[in-house]
Amino acid sequence: MSDASKNPETVRLLAERHGLSKALKLFPDGVKAAAERGLKPLGELPKGTTSINSPAPIFNPARFVSEK
Repeated sequence: MSDASKNPETVRLLAERHGLSKALKLFPDGVKAAAERGLKPLGELPKGTTSINSPAPIFNPARFVSEK
């Protein structure tokens, strides 16, 4: 059984996206543990808030153009 089959697909995709494919091959347990820690939330949300409290603002470059 290869190390690649032991790692979840999400860990493999994250490692490839961030250029850590070689690290995943050399240290699969360490990269997997780091990915699991990084995917967890930092803490509990304050009471009364949701994970998406307000939508992200949309960048509109026209707002920065001044008409003279």
